[in-house]
Amino acid sequence: MESLDFYVVETLNNLSEWNYPEIKIKKDSNNVFLGSGNAFNVCLLLAKKFDGQAINVVNYKNFFRNDRSYCNIYIVSASGGKDAVRMAEVIKKKGLRFKLITNNSDAPAKKFAEKSFVFPSMIEPPTYNVSTYASMIYYFFEEDLDEIEEFIKKMRVPNIREYKYILFVTKDEFEPIGKMAARKIAESLSGIGSHCEGFSDVVHGFLIQPNKHRLIFSINQPFEFEGKKYELNINSYLGAMLSIYYIIGKNQTKEEMESIISQYKKFIKKFDWKLKKIM
Repeated sequence: MESLDFYVVETLNNLSEWNYPEIKIKKDSNNVFLGSGNAFNVCLLLAKKFDGQAINVVNYKNFFRNDRSYCNIYIVSASGGKDAVRMAEVIKKKGLRFKLITNNSDAPAKKFAEKSFVFPSMIEPPTYNVSTYASMIYYFFEEDLDEIEEFIKKMRVPNIREYKYILFVTKDEFEPIGKMAARKIAESLSGIGSHCEGFSDVVHGFLIQPNKHRLIFSINQPFEFEGKKYELNINSYLGAMLSIYYIIGKNQTKEEMESIISQYKKFIKKFDWKLKKIM
């Protein structure tokens, strides 16, 4: 099993070579994008680009209590299993239609969907989702891969093991990427806490108390404050995501990688996730 940085490099080598589905999403305030985990953060990016709103797995049942027949509904899920199946069942019972955006041609939620769009990806360890969501972001935002690759080659990789807590502070529009990064630390590294706030929110109290164990990881947001800071400045959603994943990967240990497999198998069983395989 390889670390995250390996999959970042392999993803960059493949993104421009893959074949993508043809999906046209019209700008519409009635668009609704549903997702869980980091798929929800991709939903937030799609809602920024195409208007409408993003709904996560915590709130979707409440959202569908009211009439949503006027909505253009999309479920985003790399596996098309797990929570995507439960979301699909709720939508179907309401007599509504939805489109599925996934990376799995055999997605369990596919049987409920009006139409499925299968994006290319590599086979990755559970929780990684580097190539899966990268392929979606690349397709919808068409960002410069050469620029991203060059940026990663030149950037300084910090030793985040020196800290107990990483606070991602982002330019507001990059908050979904910061949230992806914070979740990826929680999934990939042991003993390090993580969180993300957009700049407009973080100034409301987050930095009042000093914390010598904290690293402020700034994403495209220059500002002055007391404490240790690492700045990452690249005006690209995909670039910011892959750069941070690369840094996390460089800080992973073999023990942490092995733990992902063993713990994920327990979660599949406990929560009855509909997955055929995890690798």
